[in-house]
Amino acid sequence: MKNSFDPDVLEKLLARIALKDQKALEQLYRLVAPKLNGVAMMIVHDNDLSNDVLQETFLQIWEKAGEYRRDVSEPMTWMSSLIRYRSLDKLKSENREQKRREQHEEVQRLFQDNLRGSPLSDILNSDNNVRLHRCLQALEVLNRNAILMAYYYGYSREDIAIHIEKPINTVKVWLKRGLGRLAKCLGH
Repeated sequence: MKNSFDPDVLEKLLARIALKDQKALEQLYRLVAPKLNGVAMMIVHDNDLSNDVLQETFLQIWEKAGEYRRDVSEPMTWMSSLIRYRSLDKLKSENREQKRREQHEEVQRLFQDNLRGSPLSDILNSDNNVRLHRCLQALEVLNRNAILMAYYYGYSREDIAIHIEKPINTVKVWLKRGLGRLAKCLGH
């Protein structure tokens, strides 16, 4: 009996998958999923992420099985490279998302801590300026944060760009859009 990683068996399954044979995909999954999931786990170090990567990889195998060429690589090598690249992409994506969340939370803490007892807090909470507060709250978070950083905390555009790790032109656009929307909301 041939083992589950026999190149001939895997190649035949990939050929059937290229013809959209779902049974072949199920067989391939049963044969190689534990091994491929192990490859993903070694890279992402998280069970949920490795399972996500495994599912995405099998979708990719389903879509690209017709592109597999035995003269270029063995079937297991080809599938392992697919899952490695997917795992690395997932890890980069997760790291970017985590960094974005941390930056957002940091800016929110900065604003909340500094607004308590500040002149801006008094202005925003006074009856005469409830509209300004509502208009600021109606802005997209990025526009609002850029405006508050620039016009309340005195950050330069360059400082904002460095702090949030975005190009200065992006910051300029956020400020321009935000101020335009703020003026429109205030009826100016």
